[in-house]
Amino acid sequence: MKPNDFFQFCQDEKPSIVQKHAILIHQAKAISGGYSPYRADDFLASMHDFVTNGQGESVIGAGRLMSKEDVESVLRSMLAMGKRKVSLLPPNAVSISETHLAWTVPAQVRPMLFNITGLPMKKIDVPWPRLLMVANRNGKLAVAALKNKGRVNGKTRLYHAPLMNVYANGNVCTGSATLPDEYGIDQIKAWEAVMFDSAFSHVNNPSTLSLAGDKDKTVDNKAHYRFWLSLSKKKVAKFPAEHLSPLRYGVEDFIENHS
Repeated sequence: MKPNDFFQFCQDEKPSIVQKHAILIHQAKAISGGYSPYRADDFLASMHDFVTNGQGESVIGAGRLMSKEDVESVLRSMLAMGKRKVSLLPPNAVSISETHLAWTVPAQVRPMLFNITGLPMKKIDVPWPRLLMVANRNGKLAVAALKNKGRVNGKTRLYHAPLMNVYANGNVCTGSATLPDEYGIDQIKAWEAVMFDSAFSHVNNPSTLSLAGDKDKTVDNKAHYRFWLSLSKKKVAKFPAEHLSPLRYGVEDFIENHS
């Protein structure tokens, strides 16, 4: 939890926080030769009010023990204070949890940047297929391709993203790209930039594309580059779906594997 989850201040405004109560955590110790209702190493909590001493200073006053129910009530209140405002899900959102966010990106013509060893760096406009992206709390990004335009569900067929720098399981090799700090809805564009604004440099998955009608043919860097360059020169507006290679994961498994 970040410091500003509980306290929010306007820019340049000096915070004014009044101390009201303090909760102290105590650890019980074994009493030699005596009786204690607490076991050694038990943890106890006490609530203390702040009082003003003779010098006008705010100090912690005498306390009272808290029951288990008291502690749970305080913790629930703190969690409620830290809750974020409600955010409506955008239509492209597929699933969201405390560990991940999955969404789709529509197919469209957009720039693709190549920085392949032995070839000059080049940016070309190409028809990207529709994509399913998954970002998780560990700062990882995964991507798969889609053929259909409808709402993604458990029966939707997934395909390898026909892109360099993507592993066979869908993980994206992000290299030195700047990654977003979080994976919330308001970071979707930032995560997409990791893919669309980065330079592709090498093939991680030799079966990323199905070329020349040979399903078993592997695709190296140059073949991959030639494929996209050809689409760009011909000004193809829609990615040719026959070049997509099926992914062995279903939608639910793919998202779960990358959450």
